[in-house]
Amino acid sequence: MIKTTAINLTNSEPMMVTWDLGRRCNYDCTYCEASRHNNYSSHASLEKLKNTFNFIKQWTSVYNSARKDKLHTNVDFTGGEPTVNPNFWNIVRYIKEEHTGFNVGLTTNGTWPEKDIDKISKYIDGITISWHAEADPKLKQRVLNNVLLIKEHDIWLQVNVMMHCEYFEEAKEVCAFLKKHNVKYNTVPIGDGTTPHSGWFKDSDGVMRRTSHEYTEEQQEWFWNEVGITDKAKRPTQGTEVGRKCCGGRCLQGKVNDTWQPVKLVENKFKGWHCMVDWFFMHIDQETGNVYHHQTCQARKDGTVGPIGNLSNTTAMLDSIDLNTHMICPNQRCGCGMCIPKAKELNEYEIIFRKHV
Repeated sequence: MIKTTAINLTNSEPMMVTWDLGRRCNYDCTYCEASRHNNYSSHASLEKLKNTFNFIKQWTSVYNSARKDKLHTNVDFTGGEPTVNPNFWNIVRYIKEEHTGFNVGLTTNGTWPEKDIDKISKYIDGITISWHAEADPKLKQRVLNNVLLIKEHDIWLQVNVMMHCEYFEEAKEVCAFLKKHNVKYNTVPIGDGTTPHSGWFKDSDGVMRRTSHEYTEEQQEWFWNEVGITDKAKRPTQGTEVGRKCCGGRCLQGKVNDTWQPVKLVENKFKGWHCMVDWFFMHIDQETGNVYHHQTCQARKDGTVGPIGNLSNTTAMLDSIDLNTHMICPNQRCGCGMCIPKAKELNEYEIIFRKHV
């Protein structure tokens, strides 16, 4: 993997609000922690969802007004599984029909009923489907069928294939299927849990899980060849050590030996780096009401980790917005925030910052 001293976007990208509608999910993957999914959480009412969106609209307008690019805001629904919420299509319709300046995205396991393709084609601008090997075979086939249905419409689509170490051959077959049908996909090593266990452990709900997989040399070889990196000097065996490419499909450039170059996979240790996470991301946890700058890093401007506020007091959050103080990464490693503009040195960060603000 490549070691960089700075990362920037090749193309201008909008602010993305990831909106976790709730923990409820129709899957129970062993690499997904109990804190991120269950089969019993209550669904948020449409009224609460509308109130949350109106807060999102106010928050993002402050940041967007200060940015050089004037792009629409992306609101990306996640979960759990967002489509199981009976109010999902109502809030999507509310955003698309009654508000301007927003694109709606969906991060999903792709198991929605086939009849929903009409609503998807009308209201959804982009879809990221995560393919999970542990699912029931009938559901996995439904996912692939839905992928082909989406291909018939003008919708941005990407499939993240979770490279399960025990279903690796099946995952490879899915990649071949997607390639055959010209579907954009990412191969995702499993190793992003907040508790990065490569071995089995008993989770808080009593279920045995492991959040990081170990890969054989043959599996590693296939993965590295798939992402186009042939240097064999260092090839880690655990998902937590493999590094990251942007699963959102963003085009990145990294500064390597004082030279900017396109990058696919970079070392994800950015502690102490200066980062623009608050300018490009916002995360809403509807179930708890907590609001974060970013879903996985949860970095705050005071150097700590946690929520920046709660939906129960949105006025205080709006009053606390500070565009003049930048973020310094407090974490040992970066999860899915790898694609955010950042730099190790302050002077380099300020150059990148002024390209966007």
